[in-house]
Amino acid sequence: MVQAAAYSTLAMTVTLALARPRLRPSQLRVTPGIAALLGLTVLMLLRLVTVADLTAAMRVQWRPLVSVAGIMLMTGVVAEVGAFERLAAYLESYARRTSAARAFALVFAASLATPSLLNNDAAVLLLTPLVVALGRRLYPGREDVVEAFAFAVFLAPGVAPLVVSNPMNMIVAEYAGIHFNAYAATMLPISAAGALVTWALLRWRFARVLGTAQAAPRAVAVPPRHAAERGVVALLVIVVGAYPLAAALGLQIWSVTVAGALATFGWARLHAVAPARTLARHVSVDILLFLWGVFLIVAGLRHVGVAGSLASLYHAAPDGSTLQLAIVGGGAAVGSALVDNHPMSILNLLALGHGSDRALYAALVGGDLGPRLLPLGSLAGLLWMELLRRAGVRVTIGRFVRMGTLVLVPTLLVSLALLAIG
Repeated sequence: MVQAAAYSTLAMTVTLALARPRLRPSQLRVTPGIAALLGLTVLMLLRLVTVADLTAAMRVQWRPLVSVAGIMLMTGVVAEVGAFERLAAYLESYARRTSAARAFALVFAASLATPSLLNNDAAVLLLTPLVVALGRRLYPGREDVVEAFAFAVFLAPGVAPLVVSNPMNMIVAEYAGIHFNAYAATMLPISAAGALVTWALLRWRFARVLGTAQAAPRAVAVPPRHAAERGVVALLVIVVGAYPLAAALGLQIWSVTVAGALATFGWARLHAVAPARTLARHVSVDILLFLWGVFLIVAGLRHVGVAGSLASLYHAAPDGSTLQLAIVGGGAAVGSALVDNHPMSILNLLALGHGSDRALYAALVGGDLGPRLLPLGSLAGLLWMELLRRAGVRVTIGRFVRMGTLVLVPTLLVSLALLAIG
């Protein structure tokens, strides 16, 4: 009975977080943070989560959550100075002088670099509306080209090359004690290979669409540079460059992010980029609550044997073996697609325990790639679908699944193969 209630609580939390329904008659929207708090409350009433679990989770999570908040703030300042609008103008100017295929390549490259420097949720939020507007200006009436550009935004990132590129990976790395540089040494080549595979598949899939599109050449007005833009971008580059140095010196990564966020905030205020309240609104407390609450919900499921059952599956093969990597990576991908990659990543962490580091990396690879199968696999996927819906771009679930499967299967195989031989 308790086990069924625990499973139902996880399902309820994920469903509410992804569907974001409105409660009548108040019209209050159930956000991911509220959904996580509701699920957590249920598990506390069932005594599957205790006050001791709350404090233990905060001890583990406060550093990655502070880092996520810092990245959100830096992302918000970059957006406020108009850097992404200027990027879109440069892309449009280039695209009007060249082919649609080369414009698509630039969109893919921007979609690959942005989440690496910021994170995947921020990249989807910032780039999706810009790319849709860009595609429509370049190729009026060609919604197939707009769709191709939109899929490039969502599918390009693939495996997170750095710990900070995905909030999920930040929490797992903190809990498991994975060093920033060790993560980068393992995942950067895997991410690069996955990006090449994804690019080749998308370029093949949209070859006919891109080959028949032609933009009318004309001059594009690039918005004037904000006085704070160069400093903000420089600070962002400095922060990313400081991560590996700080890790090598034994410093905490979160402290680099906080220092960068404070410096960026100070620079923005110095140049009157936006009121402090506007800048602060870019830090989503709701998403931070969701990450904290889901961690606790999944930790509570350990008491009813969920992690134990998954552990039996993952440890059916010898630790670190190629077979285990395939089982863990595949299981993580499918599980992430079905129940969202945030709770699945914690389940994987609890199931793998102190086994092979390679198995944990396989779980992270599966968690990063699995959301390509279904929109509910990640907040980024749902956000992408919602942004497209608001822009009038119709991508059906069937279309999403077909495109995701086309890219996921070979990318996952290549990524796990590189992990096995690394």
